[in-house]
Amino acid sequence: MSKPFSRVSPFSAVIKERYPLTKLGSTKETHHVVLDLKNSQMSFKVGDSLGIYGDNDPTLVQRLIAAMRVNPETSIIHPRTQEEMSVMTFLTKKANISRLTSSFLKVFPHEAGLINLLNNKIALDHYLATNDVLDFLLEFGHLPFALQELITAFSPLLPRFYSVASSLLTHPNEVHLTVAVSTYQHRDELRYGVASHFLSHLAEVEKTPIPCYVQSTPHFTLPQDDAIPLIMVGPGTGVAPFRGFLQERVARNAAGKHWLFFGERHRDYDFFYEEFWNDLVNQDKLALDLAFSRDQNDKVYVQHKLYEKGSQIWEWLQQGAHFYICGEADPMAKDVESALHRICLDFGGLTPQDAQNYIKQLRSQKRYLADIY
Repeated sequence: MSKPFSRVSPFSAVIKERYPLTKLGSTKETHHVVLDLKNSQMSFKVGDSLGIYGDNDPTLVQRLIAAMRVNPETSIIHPRTQEEMSVMTFLTKKANISRLTSSFLKVFPHEAGLINLLNNKIALDHYLATNDVLDFLLEFGHLPFALQELITAFSPLLPRFYSVASSLLTHPNEVHLTVAVSTYQHRDELRYGVASHFLSHLAEVEKTPIPCYVQSTPHFTLPQDDAIPLIMVGPGTGVAPFRGFLQERVARNAAGKHWLFFGERHRDYDFFYEEFWNDLVNQDKLALDLAFSRDQNDKVYVQHKLYEKGSQIWEWLQQGAHFYICGEADPMAKDVESALHRICLDFGGLTPQDAQNYIKQLRSQKRYLADIY
């Protein structure tokens, strides 16, 4: 029986292994991360996601504490759990230190600059959209404020979800993740996404606790019948669940055929899990189509490869194949569905309305399954 690990009571895993999936020369940075679940009795199925609570960047936390002009070891009360902890712990592990809301402005005495902002909705909305908490405190942190009130103004640090990239049949007591390092510019400064920076750079292997829990995705999983063929479309990190799917089906000696469409920027630098896919191809357990968008003058994406094989895709669908897609909703998932619609028209001989109804029917039969974000 699994322990009730959850959003409010996560398991503390550690990283067992971490290595880059992108090679030197890539324009991206993506890692394979293995978490140790030993002694947790945590259970998941392929297709599920793992919720991860990352620590905030310590450099940003230190700058924030300096702007607040407080001792990092000063005790505060967590506004949601009523636990006592240091300012440093709260800002590192519990608070969204980027998102600025009007609640922060109301903690400070209403001097002229703040009054003007609070009384002008357009100006306020613009200010909140273009500034973060640190920007605000650098501007107004010299004013007197009540520390506990300021702590209460922070939004909670929410978990980030990663598709499970392994099967417990193949890797018991482990969960594998495919982690793309997220970056963005703020005032000409490079910033990192919290969880991806934590998992890829900050957390020490076999040492740093990684609070995590399983987020079940009942809508996105393998069919019970192992003879059903699978068509899987997963560009970039969207390929993660399909690594788990194939590990599971191979471990179960599934009779069903498998077809994967994977895409990234460059074959030489961004071919995630190349050896794993090629081994399956060599064993006749996988058909593999690849779309490396920037390896030629015209950009080629998974939807183009899908349409190129439209006749066979239609044939597989008529054989009862399940169609899976994982990755970014816009534009990728929309473009893939458009390609599938064209396949229904050009290779299935359907009218536009019938093609639309056919895809709708696939969805209602749970044969068109999407995990998109």
